[in-house]
Amino acid sequence: MFLRIILLLSISLVNCDQTVRGIAPERASLYDPNRPFTCLDGSLTIPFNQVNDDYCDCRDGSDEPGTAACMNGQFACENLGYIVQYIPSSRVNDGICDCCDGSDEYSGKIQCENKCIALAAKMREEEEKLRLLREQGFAKRQELIKLGEEFKKTLEAKIVELEDKKSKLETEKNDLESKKNEAESKANDAKTAADKILEEKAREEERAELIKKANDLFNLLDLNKDSFLTPSELITRQELDILFDNDGKFTIEESIQLLDNNESINLDVFISGYYEKLSPHINLEEKVDEQQQVENEAGAEETASEETEIDADQETEQESVPETEVNETAKAESKYDAETQKLIDESNEARRLFENSERDLRNAEREIEDIKKKLELDLGQNNEFASMIDKCFEFEDREYVYKLCPFDRTIQKSKNNHGETSIGNWKSWGDGENKYSQMKFDNGLGCWNGPQRSTNVIVICGIETQLTSVTEPNRCEYEMRFETPAVCEPNQSSVHEEL
Repeated sequence: MFLRIILLLSISLVNCDQTVRGIAPERASLYDPNRPFTCLDGSLTIPFNQVNDDYCDCRDGSDEPGTAACMNGQFACENLGYIVQYIPSSRVNDGICDCCDGSDEYSGKIQCENKCIALAAKMREEEEKLRLLREQGFAKRQELIKLGEEFKKTLEAKIVELEDKKSKLETEKNDLESKKNEAESKANDAKTAADKILEEKAREEERAELIKKANDLFNLLDLNKDSFLTPSELITRQELDILFDNDGKFTIEESIQLLDNNESINLDVFISGYYEKLSPHINLEEKVDEQQQVENEAGAEETASEETEIDADQETEQESVPETEVNETAKAESKYDAETQKLIDESNEARRLFENSERDLRNAEREIEDIKKKLELDLGQNNEFASMIDKCFEFEDREYVYKLCPFDRTIQKSKNNHGETSIGNWKSWGDGENKYSQMKFDNGLGCWNGPQRSTNVIVICGIETQLTSVTEPNRCEYEMRFETPAVCEPNQSSVHEEL
């Protein structure tokens, strides 16, 4: 007990002359040797001589910063020339050098080498690199901001230009639509009139063809060539028995009945009342005498020879016929007369011009909409991210090629095949004040029996804009590290004040 009192007195004397061991400079005012000490959690006030007495009085361990008495206490390494470092008080005088200046082993059990100067030098070197990085990066950021401002002005000017173009195209489209409608109306009226004429002509030709066929059949059946057809002449066509009992015998009674009991009929009556009834059942095989056949064959050979010569001449001519003449030939082959065809051609041309104008107007509207969407994007506080629009950045590992397309999507592409997998579509920036340090992409291709792929992009300061790494910390959740001058801030201070 006496020895403990002596020790306490010694500690008290020491504390009166120097700073309390184990506390950081910023907390020194809380440890005033001239008045009682109040635990930092406010739970207890004790005489100051009980601070660092190797006995834990405060529940938060704040009365024993320089001893190992409290398990939850913290010891502040003084680390002169470097930075203050906190370690658990339980490590004080444990025979292991935790502080770079060895101040945690003041009992003398072990001699600690002071490494603070070397660490400070290394820290200064790293801070200098970081300072230069920020300085160069911030300078490039200013360039990006300038580009962003120019980009925005260019888009705004483009919209003005396109709006003017759109207005003119709308006027042009309306004018061409009126011309198209007028031309189509004229062409349709002309075609309707021409079609009626053509239909009537076709009916006449059909009627003429029917009369010709009926005349040929009548002549075939009129055996005595007296221009009348009788039951006795018709009875020779046994195939007509199919119209009756089809017993293989076409009788005179059946023949009379077929002609409706008429003794004879002429060509006109045959055409109007009997041709359609008889023609499907009569074989129109006429005999041609040998002489006529020979003459026909000779004529056919002569005709074929002439056609061969004509075809050869036509081929030679066609090789040198200009495309315009071919088009004129095609027009000449139209079923319509020249005046009607001219109206049709004018209608087609008017429709073509209108459709081209309509397409140009749609393209202008689409381009305006695309530009407006770009202007609505959050491109940073000063549009410093504007230069990344419509650009993609790649990163390769052993298996995949990854693409980051800001404001659009993220992609994973296997090196073994050419297929691309969407691992996210642009969603938004991050949350909070420093939102531009994070890009979010979601709604990518769904994983097998899993969620849709998504990508979180960590954006950090860098001199060059590049994708530096890609990981998959969780299934179907990707993380990319993206360096760019766009987030580089100016240097606040180059080194710690205490250095």
